[in-house]
Amino acid sequence: MFFLLRVAFWLTLVLILLPSIPGLQLSQPHAPGPSAASGAAPVDPLQALSAAGSAMSDARGFCDRQPQACAIGSEIATTLGTRAEAGARLLLNYIGEQITEQKRKVAERANANAPGDTLTAHDLSPAWQAPANGGVEAENATIFGPPVAAPATAPATASPAVPTPPRRPS
Repeated sequence: MFFLLRVAFWLTLVLILLPSIPGLQLSQPHAPGPSAASGAAPVDPLQALSAAGSAMSDARGFCDRQPQACAIGSEIATTLGTRAEAGARLLLNYIGEQITEQKRKVAERANANAPGDTLTAHDLSPAWQAPANGGVEAENATIFGPPVAAPATAPATASPAVPTPPRRPS
């Protein structure tokens, strides 16, 4: 809350102290005063600064005028500070755990491969294979019954799986 008040104060101060843009028409009040009639800026930056200083001194004297409100505000500020501290600790612990987990994963990946080995764990994993007796066949068997066995006939000439090279004449 105090952060927002500080930001608002400093932004207001910066906007007041910025030079006016030439050619920009200021909205005229209902009852024009002497400064609006003469074309000068309605508020001098030094007057605004002195007004801000007097507002700050008035705010410092608030606790003298309203001690009960000041005490309640102090308790609220203490409670908010405690909650903010607990939230910051929780956030830091979470971030620390995430960093530790990432470091552990990197070290695990680095230790998975031997120093001279260029293959990664993904390269070493086996390729995908279809299920042997499961999947759709098992599901179809429960619906339609077991498959009918085809008659066992051997091919007339069995060809080798791998062609052999031709023989040399002797």
